[in-house]
Parts: sequence; structure tokens; C-alpha cells
Amino acid sequence: MRMHENLIGIPFKYEHCWEIMIKNPKWCTKGLTKTNGPSRPQLHNSDSPAINTTFINLGDDFVKSQNINADGIERPQGRKGSKEKKRRLNDEKGVVDALNKLQYTLEKQINVNLEELEMKRERDKKELELREQIMEKEIELKERAQRMKEETYKMRMKDQELRERAQKRLEQEHIMNQHLSKLSPALQASKDNDQT
Repeated sequence: MRMHENLIGIPFKYEHCWEIMIKNPKWCTKGLTKTNGPSRPQLHNSDSPAINTTFINLGDDFVKSQNINADGIERPQGRKGSKEKKRRLNDEKGVVDALNKLQYTLEKQINVNLEELEMKRERDKKELELREQIMEKEIELKERAQRMKEETYKMRMKDQELRERAQKRLEQEHIMNQHLSKLSPALQASKDNDQT
């Protein structure tokens, strides 16, 4: 402020602004204050050619963070930085959303596959039960057919036996009804013995 007055000759009008700006992190990091020395490299008049020299402040024992100024006040983020941060967040959010969608799709597919597997098991179980029922009915029908064949065979055998008996009776009746006079004397004698 005194320097302004000495150079220009009038007092500094914007002292109220200066009080705000001196604490502003952007103002402090821009190097607009003369705390670190001259910002331009100085030329030395000597026989050697001009060399660009940079001043390094060796007095600082700590490394300043990019977002923190010398007073320890955190510097607000600029437009570019905030846009980049938003873009990164959106990208990360998009990746997270994509992963969530993928996980949801995979879970849904797994559920569908499990349902299909369960339906297939039930269908196979019903088909197996149906086959067992059909096999049982076929066995039952075969057993019935076998029994019917056996019964038919037994009935035929009985029928044949009855026919044979009937045939014998007829023959016996025929023989009994024959006159003994027509028979030979030996047969007549055996007949007489049979009747007595």
C-alpha cells in the first residue's frame, strides 16, 4: 500500500478489496505478492552469455499441496477441475451402473435357468411316473393275458377231458345196449362176469 502511494502519489482506493483478496487462495498461489522474490529471471552483466536462472526457495521445509496455499487455506476448485471431477464421477457412476445392470441381468438369467431346471426336473419326474404307470399297466395286462391263456388252456383241458369221458360213456352205453347174442361167446362170458 505504501508502495502504491510512493509510485502513484495517491492512496490506495481498494483497501477493502485488498483485505479479501490477500486471503484468497488463488491470489496467494498466483505469486502476485512479492514474498518469494522476483518472478523474472535476472540478467547478470558479465562476460558469459545470459543464463536463465530460476530461484528455488530452500527455506521451505514442506512441500506445498496444489490445493492449499501458504496460509493453509484450501483453494477452491476451478471450473476445469470441477468438470473433470464430475466427468470422472459420471464415468465411475456409469461403470457402477453398468456393473449393477450386468449383475442384475446375470441374477435374472440365473433365476430363469433355475426355474427352467426345476421345470425340467418336474417334467422328467412326471414323465418317469407316467412311464412307470404305463409299464405297470403293460405288466398287469400281460399277467391278465397269461392268466386268461392259462384259464383257457385249463378250460380246454377240462373240455377235452369231459369229451373223452362222454365219449367213453357213449361207448360204454353202446356196448351195454348191444345184444349179447351178437357177440362172440368169449365176450359174452366176460360181459356176464362184469355185470355180476
